[in-house]
Parts: sequence; structure tokens; C-alpha cells
Amino acid sequence: MASEKPNASWAITIAHLAEARFYLPQRLGSEQAQKIYAQFSEYLDLNELDLALDEAESLGSVCNAPPAFWRELQLAAANLHMTDSEARFAALAAG
Repeated sequence: MASEKPNASWAITIAHLAEARFYLPQRLGSEQAQKIYAQFSEYLDLNELDLALDEAESLGSVCNAPPAFWRELQLAAANLHMTDSEARFAALAAG
């Protein structure tokens, strides 16, 4: 999948995942958060968007992400048609 050009749907999901990252601290405090972020980035580079979304969820949990972060993940999950994840992120976005 990494050699394929992203289609429009991928680009939308990638945009939501990238936007979510901006709601986290610029410097990820813990070694655990840094490792999760490295894996998240690798999955994005490989266009493994469902796996990147899973890592983003872990990163948000470790970093105590704000509701806006979860809203972006909710939109990414909706775009990927991952309804269970979408519902979970909607609940976290609602606070």
C-alpha cells in the first residue's frame, strides 16, 4: 500500500490525524508517548491508516488529550467507516 498514491479518502483521513497531533503537547513528555508517536508516524508513512488511528488513540490516552483531539479522531474514524471507533471517540470528545 505504501507505493500507491493516496486517494481522496486517504487524504481526508490523513488530514484529520495530522490535525489531531496539533492538540497534543509539542514535546511529548514520556518515553512511552514518544514510542507511540514514532509508531503512529510509521503507520502514516505506510498509509496504514487504521493502525495509525489505533496508535493515535493510545497517544491521546497517554497524553490526556483534549476533546478537540478526540473530535479529529472521530472524523478520521468516520472517514474510514470504523463505526465502533467513531462512537468511542465521539464519547471522549463530548467529555
